[in-house]
This record gives sequence, structure tokens and C-alpha cells, in this order.
Amino acid sequence: MPEVFWFAIVVLAFIAIAFVTLPLANAKQRKTAIGAAIVVAITAAGLYASLGTVPSDELAFADSSTTSFTSTATSSAENKIGTVASMVDGLAEKLKIEPDDGKSWLLLAQSYEHLGRIPEAIDAYKKAQSLGQNNAGLDILLMSNAENVSAQIYGRVTLSENAKEQVLPTDTVFVFARASEGPMMPLAVLRRPASELPIDFLLNDDQAMSADTKLSTADHVVVTARITRTGVATETLQNLEAQSGVISVVDNNHISLNIE
Repeated sequence: MPEVFWFAIVVLAFIAIAFVTLPLANAKQRKTAIGAAIVVAITAAGLYASLGTVPSDELAFADSSTTSFTSTATSSAENKIGTVASMVDGLAEKLKIEPDDGKSWLLLAQSYEHLGRIPEAIDAYKKAQSLGQNNAGLDILLMSNAENVSAQIYGRVTLSENAKEQVLPTDTVFVFARASEGPMMPLAVLRRPASELPIDFLLNDDQAMSADTKLSTADHVVVTARITRTGVATETLQNLEAQSGVISVVDNNHISLNIE
């Protein structure tokens, strides 16, 4: 039988279990069963779309002739959480091979959060952000847990109509922040292919070139977006770059850089 059929059965079965249990179980059991069903349904759907196949041996059900759900619904749902955790680990392995897949990093972060694996969720979300993927709920999680959450700069890089005529998809976009005063070494650097323009970006300490010179060590910076054809950050293509004014690192303002 097709894998997708079994997957659909899993999702529907857990939702059914939650609602059948609702009038029978006490408040704690209802909360556990329904919460587990929602986590499984939402997380498994995203993971199935990303991974493509759910192992059929992980989708086995207890005998449908069972007549008592009160004592079994919660434990069954919790067992399936283990299945989802296995799928999450599979997605993490996939991203070791395809580390530039921002949407999958975002899905991994959301999955880790659902499973209560908060440190791993934060790490995955930082990867997703560096690839232009953002999520309001995970932003709150990051702000609540990261030590240097104020040391980050959000923004968007766009091209003018004139610049579009000169830029090739194979060109490279560098986005970097330098201290407004002092050494010229970038405090944070992001590199993306021009084919992804317009690009939403996040600069933070994870993109530091040196442990001693990172975004959180500066109060004010200037952010530059630059197009290069050679892939070398210091070689600008036809003067195609945009630069912000002096901005405060702790303000967390969204900046727009339009390359003309």
C-alpha cells in the first residue's frame, strides 16, 4: 500500500484518538493526548514533505479492535512522539548533506521546539535565519534564550532595475557589518548567490570572522551589501553595492539595502 496512505492514516488516527479520549480521560490525560496528536500531525506533515518517505515499519498500529482508549491513548500518542523524533533526526542528517536548505533548517527548528529540544531548536533556527528564513514564534524563543540576542541586525537586499541588467545569477552577494570606528575587519559576514535576490538577511555573532571581533563587541556599525563576480569580497562588480548609515547594534531595526 502506498506510503502516503499510511501517513494519512497516522495523522487522522491520532486526531481521532485525541477526540475519543476527550470525554473519557481526566484533564491531564486529555491535555497530553490532544497535545501529542497535534504535535505528531503538524510535525510529521512537514517532515514527510521534506524527507519524502515515512518508513512503513514505523507506522504500525495497535489492534483496531481495542475497546478501551482511556488507558492506552496517552501511551500510544507518546510512542508516536518517538517516531516523530526519529524523523526529526533523519532531517538533521539530511541537512548535513544539504546545509544550504534554509526552509528545511526552519522546519528542523520548529520540530525541535515541538519536541522540547530547545537548545537544538535555537541552533537550527540560527542556521535558518542566516539563509533568509524567519519565523515570529522562533524569534521569541531566540530572544528568550540567547545571551547576545541584542547583537543582531535584520535587513533585506534588493536590486534596482539598472543593477538587474548587470548582475548574473552566478554572481555573489556579500553582506557584512563593520564597526563605524576602529578596525576595518568585518564583524559579521554573510555570503549568498545573486540568484537568490532579493535576500532577507540576519547578521549576528555566528558569522564572525574572529572570536575577538564579532558583532556584539561593537556599539555602532555600518552594513554593506556588495555584488562580486569573482567571489572575492573585496572586488566589487561595477561599483554595485549599497551601504547603510551608522546604526546601533542593539536597536534591532530592520534595514533595507538597495543596490543601484
